[in-house]
Amino acid sequence: MDKSQSLRNELHEAWMRYLNDAYTGEDLEIILDSIKDVDNLQEFNDVFNREWEMAMNELPLTSEDRKEEYRREAARLLAEYEQKHRVQPDAQQPPSIPLILQTQPTPQTLQPQPTSQTSRRFRWIYYAAAVLLLGILIPSVYQWQKPSSETEQTKVQYKEVVTLRGEIQTISLPDSSIVTLNTDSRLIYPERFSGDERTVELQGEALFDVVSDPERPFIVKTESMNIKVLGTVFDVNVYENDCMSAVTIVSGQVEVDWTSGNILLEKNQQVNMDKATGDFAKVSIDAGDFLLWTKNALFFYRTPISDVVNRLNRHYPNVQIELSQGDYTNMITGKYLNEKVETVLTSIVYSTGLQCKKQGNKYTISHKN
Repeated sequence: MDKSQSLRNELHEAWMRYLNDAYTGEDLEIILDSIKDVDNLQEFNDVFNREWEMAMNELPLTSEDRKEEYRREAARLLAEYEQKHRVQPDAQQPPSIPLILQTQPTPQTLQPQPTSQTSRRFRWIYYAAAVLLLGILIPSVYQWQKPSSETEQTKVQYKEVVTLRGEIQTISLPDSSIVTLNTDSRLIYPERFSGDERTVELQGEALFDVVSDPERPFIVKTESMNIKVLGTVFDVNVYENDCMSAVTIVSGQVEVDWTSGNILLEKNQQVNMDKATGDFAKVSIDAGDFLLWTKNALFFYRTPISDVVNRLNRHYPNVQIELSQGDYTNMITGKYLNEKVETVLTSIVYSTGLQCKKQGNKYTISHKN
């Protein structure tokens, strides 16, 4: 690697640390000292042009008041540096501070044409002011990028709501959407939605009443699927231990996407997915029945007995219900409004031909001998 290329790399690394507000005093010395020698001005100009163009191509124009503020700060920092190094422009040359305050430096105004030691010294001061100005300007305007930028995303804090067995919570999201979180569930969402999407993460079950915003889709991320809407009411059931997942639409339209495919759902439609096989089925239903859990009730529609047991354990926190070993193909359908656990279990074993034994607070469902 030749000397000029090495200098470019060294300048670029120091420059990027400076722009990211992670520079050291040594980095600042490298940037400013490199332009004392007129032979190095072209290397500096290359770095300056590249960084300036990157910023101006991506960022909105800065207001004149802001520009003036940056120029004044650049002048102040430059004056401090000049005093430290005892660098003074010749008397016959116009002072560097007014120059940098009058004109925002651009690549076109930074073409070095030194003709004497005096002009070299003055040009170094001019370039030093340009460095300081650009170093102040770029980090500031980078903060004004669109909300989906990496810089802003790193500042967003996330909240987590977890419900216990037998507990239901209602959460108001930053966009005023309302989430009803079912028992034994987890919802993660940002303190504020930024960018062009409103994204939350769900484990368990929740009813979403989403405020319409056509410019920013609302997305629910789960382990097995993603749900995308613009504004609607829908239920997502994705408990980790259940063998079936479901999305139920109360109003509007919902797009469901997972590895097996995607599907569009409308009011009173539901998609069921078998986690083991990835198979899914779209059915027409009465969505109101599937929201009975929000009223502390139970509703099963062709639900595998294993998922029924899981749901009962979540619904009744003070008991333990289990299936004994064996193969179970039973599917349960039924509606239970604030019933005691014994009443529900009695109905289930009657309809399935199974049996249930109780020992303390533990219930075991099994095949009959």
